[in-house]
Amino acid sequence: MPLTGHHRHYFTIEQRETLQRQLERRAAALREAIATALRATGDAQAAGLANHLEETDDEPVADLESAIEIAALEREVRELRAVESARKRLHEPDFGLCEDCEAEIPYARLSANPTAIRCVGCQTQRERGAGPAARL
Repeated sequence: MPLTGHHRHYFTIEQRETLQRQLERRAAALREAIATALRATGDAQAAGLANHLEETDDEPVADLESAIEIAALEREVRELRAVESARKRLHEPDFGLCEDCEAEIPYARLSANPTAIRCVGCQTQRERGAGPAARL
């Protein structure tokens, strides 16, 4: 979607670096939690995937969801995907703009939830079912 001049929002380098550190810490914690849970299943394929998760900083998240059939891990896998997506978007010009209405998402909201893709108003509408089907 094209950005108009009044919609463009720039975060300071320090703000982006803070968000990046938060995202990196959360990704590492999620990878560790997923790897630990996979090893606990006793499944050799799951243990191999767990080792791969800890050895690489790539984003093997795309195939994770289909490989993991453990209901308790679904939330962590979804969150890891959101974290990796936010890490990729962080330095894009439209980072910090609401996906639905293009309003600026305040830094305070992003600091509390760096994976946020909507302003509070649009997110509230989604959660109440008033908006189009949520993608996340």
